[in-house]
Amino acid sequence: MDMLSPVLFLVAMQIGLTITLESDHGEDDQQNKFCTFKCFKFTLQWPGSFCVGLKNSTQCRIPPNINNWTIHGLWPSNVQKCCQCWPIFHSDLKELDPELTQFWPSLLKTQPSFNF
Repeated sequence: MDMLSPVLFLVAMQIGLTITLESDHGEDDQQNKFCTFKCFKFTLQWPGSFCVGLKNSTQCRIPPNINNWTIHGLWPSNVQKCCQCWPIFHSDLKELDPELTQFWPSLLKTQPSFNF
């Protein structure tokens, strides 16, 4: 049952993220303040492969509690048309810290766990 919880979490994330999101924001003369996208790209990574793929593997840090696939990223499609006007602040995600640390850890020694 211990292994089932992370698997259910990842399955739920995948199902939730594969639902097509459509956005139709009006264009104006100023910079578009919203991202126009239809879906998210959700990627996973195997920590050992990530570390092997680095030019300097000494920069890699796999936390001792990580023994499964981890989240690599979540990006809207058409990301190049998104502005930086909606930054994510650590305080916005504070209550998710335990889950983010477990399922989306930083594998680089030079970056903190929260790095968006």
